[in-house]
Amino acid sequence: MFRLAQAHYLLLLLLIPVYLYLELSKKGPRQLAIPSSRLQLLLQLSGKRYWAYLYPALRVLILLCLIIALARPQWGTARRDFSKKGVDIAIALDVSGSMLALDFLPQNRLGAAVEVAKDFVSRRPNDRFALVAFSEYAVTSSPLTYDHAAVMAALDHLEVNMEASGTAVGMGLAKSIARLKDSEAKSRIVILITDGVNNTGEIDPLAAAQMAAALGIKVYPIGVGSGGMVPFPYSDPFFGTRNIPTLIELDMQSLDQIAEITGTGKAARAKDANQLREIMKELDAMERTELSAKINYQWDERFGVFLWLALLLLALEIILKSFVLPILPE
Repeated sequence: MFRLAQAHYLLLLLLIPVYLYLELSKKGPRQLAIPSSRLQLLLQLSGKRYWAYLYPALRVLILLCLIIALARPQWGTARRDFSKKGVDIAIALDVSGSMLALDFLPQNRLGAAVEVAKDFVSRRPNDRFALVAFSEYAVTSSPLTYDHAAVMAALDHLEVNMEASGTAVGMGLAKSIARLKDSEAKSRIVILITDGVNNTGEIDPLAAAQMAAALGIKVYPIGVGSGGMVPFPYSDPFFGTRNIPTLIELDMQSLDQIAEITGTGKAARAKDANQLREIMKELDAMERTELSAKINYQWDERFGVFLWLALLLLALEIILKSFVLPILPE
């Protein structure tokens, strides 16, 4: 982009027609010099009047270049600065043994949750994510980061903890809150995905919810599972892996209380992969990042080009007067 930083100097252009008027209105014959070259002789003998305008034209060009230099021409390079009022999101994902249940075919519950979580992350490029996995204890699989590739890789590496003897929903929620407590984002949320009942851990889910509310962190609990008897894979030493109908409890009442305490209304329930996907789409629509863009320009001065042109034209006039055409004919 081009601009003149001190465009008011262009008013000096009005001096050019004044100069031309004064120069061209001079009366009286001009003295002819004794020709010192064939070029001068030809010019004097030709009598063409337009040669008399050469030096005034050069001076007009010199004035024009100097005035443009005074106006400070600049060339700007655009730079777009983004201001993000984003959302920091911690995904707390249950990896206890019950997540192997096969009521979310063609995947088990964990596989379906991971796939939906990856889709959610990919649709929010301007947000930071953390990933917490919990079973009988909670671990941070990915800290809060803009590196979505790292979050995706952490999701891909999640596995059901076959050695877990319980589900610590409160610990998973508390760990997620710890990942967000120092965040200065416009909005901080935890997406809590579980299919079980809190039956272990040092922190009660409702106490963790109170912590979240005190810090202004919203929690969106999602209970997964079709309910009732669901196919569950068991390894039989004689017959191999078999799917046996199994009753898996889901404490939706506690999840509803968590949502109420943290101001998100009511917990969501996903009975299959499609419902889970729709719930995540609704969350995506509710918690959006606000972006504002401002274009700044980095300006480079270009007045030097016109100063050099003025000097070159002045040098040309001096050379012409000194060696080639000392006095032009009328």
